[in-house]
Amino acid sequence: MRELFSSNSFKKLICVLVAIVLVMCVSTFSDKSIVSSVVSFFTTGLQQVSAAASKEAGKPSYDELLAENNRLNEQLSELRTELVDYYEVKEENSRLWKYYDLKQTYPSYELMPASVIRRDPSDNFYSFTVNKGTSDKVCVGDPVLTDKGLIGWVSAVDLNTARVKTILSPDAKVGSVDAVSRDSGIVTGSISLADQNLTTMQKLPEQNTMVKGDIVISTGISGLYPPSQIIGEVVELKFDEYDTSTYAVIKPFEDIRTVTDVVIVTAFDGQGEFSEGDIEDVTLHVIETTAPKTTAPLTSADTEE
Repeated sequence: MRELFSSNSFKKLICVLVAIVLVMCVSTFSDKSIVSSVVSFFTTGLQQVSAAASKEAGKPSYDELLAENNRLNEQLSELRTELVDYYEVKEENSRLWKYYDLKQTYPSYELMPASVIRRDPSDNFYSFTVNKGTSDKVCVGDPVLTDKGLIGWVSAVDLNTARVKTILSPDAKVGSVDAVSRDSGIVTGSISLADQNLTTMQKLPEQNTMVKGDIVISTGISGLYPPSQIIGEVVELKFDEYDTSTYAVIKPFEDIRTVTDVVIVTAFDGQGEFSEGDIEDVTLHVIETTAPKTTAPLTSADTEE
């Protein structure tokens, strides 16, 4: 109501009323036709002013507009939150479907999908931390895969997170075999190759027949990693002058440097109980028990201890 009294329309209304009173007073002493015209003029003006005043009174006040604006902002904020939740659910569903085929292929695997939540910028071998931990039955030593193959293992774990070392690291010791030539060796990382998303296959037989394009898979002999998991493809064979041996440069099918979603294998058939201190013993075991090269196709019996 205060806004009505202070509005221009109300002030005009008062002026018109005063003018009408004056005209009525003058009409007593003036020609009636003139007075009638003047009264008609002011009456019309009064009607217009009254209509404008009524319209002005029907408009919402500043406080009402402010309250409405706040309400709309709250609704907008709620809609943004719902949109974010929708995208998170959509992304989670996408991750689960991605590993559905993996579960169908390896029904004995217990899989735990996880997301990369941070990386260590000081690590030259692209280790990362995921959002799963002991509360999700994740343990040190669990293999880490993507839908494109083996990329690392859990090196440390707490209640809600786990640190993953990758096969780009020299700490990796993965018993492996060329799926085509059947030459066996150990996949381990190299500081000179990690930035290119490359690793190596060492301890190759002297008379190996590996060629560029061959696929390298895990043997599963040690019990640390599941058998027959793809590691990568051979991109080059090189000679190590230091220990006079040949090694293969392996390119993983997954870009480990930028991976965002992985799956942790918390259990699988043939999984062994090895600690990090046993890795060297496991490496010797793999070398000593590697079957001689043959042209026969790889069978499940060849990948077990």
